Amino acid sequence: MKSILTAGSALALLAALAALSGCAAEGPTATGASVRALMASQVIPPQPRLAGQSGEQGSDGASAVAAYANFKQSYVIPQPQGDSPLVGGRK
Repeated sequence: MKSILTAGSALALLAALAALSGCAAEGPTATGASVRALMASQVIPPQPRLAGQSGEQGSDGASAVAAYANFKQSYVIPQPQGDSPLVGGRK
């Protein structure tokens, strides 16, 4: 009976299977647990309010409008860039 696999091809097949076994995912990476853990780490847990605290976060309307106006103005009148020793200077 003639064998389909010779010793050389059997050795090559075993080497290929050993190399491909490093690509196999094991554990929670195959089920998306790492993504769920990353998303859960970005959630701010609610904090209990202590007596005398309003619990408000952020800024009032006047400072928000002023910050937005400053943001828009920064695009109308761009700030000049300094010379960079890596790129070259003005002559």
